[in-house]
Amino acid sequence: MPIVDSNVLAKFYRCTQNAPLGCRKPIETTEKIPGAKFCMECGFPTTLPVQTELRGSLGTYRISEMLRSQGMGRLYRGTQTNNGQSVVVKEYLLPKQYFNAVEAQQRRTALGQVAKGNLTTPKGREFRLVSPSETIADPSSDRVYLIFSGEIATLPTLKQALRETGAFSASQVRQVLNQILQSLHFLHSQPSSFASVAIGSGTAHGNLRLDSLVISDSGYVYVCDLASWEQLFVPAPRQVLLPEQDLIDLGAIAFALWTAEAIHSGSDAPLNPREAQHWPQDDPPLKDFLLRLLGLETPFNSAAEARQALIKLPQPETAAGFYRNLSPESPAKPKSRKYWLLSLLALPLLGGLLWLLLPRFMSNSYAETNSFKHLLPSFADVNGIQPGQYPYTGEGLGTWTTVLDKKPVSDRKIRALLTQPKLDIAAIFNYRTYAPQRSPLNEVLEANAKANFAIASLSTQLPEGLIPETIAYDGLLVYVPAYKSQNLPSALRGKISLAQLQQIFTGQLTNWKQLGSDFPNLPIKPYRPMEPEALRLFQQKVLGNDPSLIAQFSKIEQRSTFDTLRSIAVGEKQAQKTEAGSISFGLLTQTWDQCKIYPLAIAQENVDPVQPLLRETTNGTMQPISPSDNLCLEKKPLLNISAFHTATYPLSAPLIIAYPRDNNLPGNVSGPLFANFLKTQDGQYLLQQAGLVPLQTPPKNYTLSSAILNR
Repeated sequence: MPIVDSNVLAKFYRCTQNAPLGCRKPIETTEKIPGAKFCMECGFPTTLPVQTELRGSLGTYRISEMLRSQGMGRLYRGTQTNNGQSVVVKEYLLPKQYFNAVEAQQRRTALGQVAKGNLTTPKGREFRLVSPSETIADPSSDRVYLIFSGEIATLPTLKQALRETGAFSASQVRQVLNQILQSLHFLHSQPSSFASVAIGSGTAHGNLRLDSLVISDSGYVYVCDLASWEQLFVPAPRQVLLPEQDLIDLGAIAFALWTAEAIHSGSDAPLNPREAQHWPQDDPPLKDFLLRLLGLETPFNSAAEARQALIKLPQPETAAGFYRNLSPESPAKPKSRKYWLLSLLALPLLGGLLWLLLPRFMSNSYAETNSFKHLLPSFADVNGIQPGQYPYTGEGLGTWTTVLDKKPVSDRKIRALLTQPKLDIAAIFNYRTYAPQRSPLNEVLEANAKANFAIASLSTQLPEGLIPETIAYDGLLVYVPAYKSQNLPSALRGKISLAQLQQIFTGQLTNWKQLGSDFPNLPIKPYRPMEPEALRLFQQKVLGNDPSLIAQFSKIEQRSTFDTLRSIAVGEKQAQKTEAGSISFGLLTQTWDQCKIYPLAIAQENVDPVQPLLRETTNGTMQPISPSDNLCLEKKPLLNISAFHTATYPLSAPLIIAYPRDNNLPGNVSGPLFANFLKTQDGQYLLQQAGLVPLQTPPKNYTLSSAILNR
């Protein structure tokens, strides 16, 4: 999964387009106000005016026009003044909203290595890598530049080609694969001088996507925008780059090229490479090859191995003769890009969507494991933190308060590990809560010195002035007692609909018999929990925030989740007389590992019910729990990660850090930094052990780093 996302800059600016790099406003500002440095609406740096001159060590370059935004920068066409040669300038920004002076200088220095360590190809060989010839990084400027000779970098990206022409045919996908695999074979064999690349693994691209590949009219595909330099300008910790991830990303690119028409058939459901019906049927050998490239079948060990396998693929009738004119070391030369693309349907492609969703369909797969490997290992690896006091807040009875009191590491609470994440730096994150009538989110805005940021489940729209950053996924479990004598889980067939929940918790249904003749004649005893976060989520997800329904809901008897669970579990025989017909709901972290209750699958409208918990079968596969399972005798169930990531489980919600947009407030810096600790491998593992759904799933055999274990 590519790790560079320019949209991350949007949270630092009030851009009306929510994409400051691609917004027209900075351009319009320079047109209206000559010499303006910042957008008149959001403060984002403006584009360079025409005729701007940039002085480098190899020459002076004059800007002639702004072309487009791409990756983490903006592309300009220009000329080298001493010889009139065409160049492309890529401008990167170091916004003071995120990068302090030290961090900005570190990135200027690192960018300087790009041109110095430029990849050189053997004489007479062409591997179609777009590499810079020079770096310009003035220490006094918050803009830095890469200079590319010629005009290859101005070619349209594959994303643009898809927008213009639609899906690629199978033979064209093969041609693109052949070229990129050849480029990757060369790239992966080069020693890397970048710290972000795994030691001894060669140079990884790390940012393969539809808009980091450009295509010429003759069908040549060129590779650009390596993560080694692109991720220097992402406001997040640098991640380790792995060559094997390039192969998975290339598989995703090929899948997108081949299936673009189906992606835009009008369905809201994204394509899933695990589903046979989502694949074109005209080239089965290519499909089998891509399944291996994606890591869904036995993965290739290298780009060279994958390319040889591609060349040896049997040819379907529609692709017969395709490789007759394709040399082993250079791409075929179709008459024109227009010639072999005109017959394709012209439909737009939201390329980033596939990159965001694809890993979700590969739960516990090779691809997901490698996504986890991209994360920084532990708290000690997070940079940019300064000594100081960083107070933050949350709900007193909410998810984060519960998480901090969990003990996944011996007898130490998570609170102790996160109060001072880096022992060598006196950066103290103190957590405080407020009474239920006080809003932690409002406290962040009203008293940021006392509460830099808040952690909460996102159930409502954030107050104006706050930015959310997701650190995990949370949600509600709806549960009934798991009593076998009064077997509600079996009577309900392990599921309940949102409509039925709404009727029960507004008093419209009072006896289980009302749901059907096969239900027991048993009074329904609904209980509202005390936790404000749980109540807000339920009101949003089940009641639709309807005031009249909420008024009826408020009349339902209320007791804490702890008391409800205890009443069901303690003195079971006696409890069956009073609790047999009960139903309640609670936050994930408080309920997911309780075996005396049965969490129900949730159905909405005509969609199949989704069970939030899974169990591992004897053959190692995962399947939803069922009413016949004895959850007290088996291993603890596991959270259905895919259902939370894709929001197919209706009662799911992101767990966010909410921090102020105003960069003059301390939380604007400390909030994202605290998120960085939680997004490390150790951080995601701790959140998973506390009962949350991690953003990236740790492998089964993961163990915490010694820096955590030895505290």
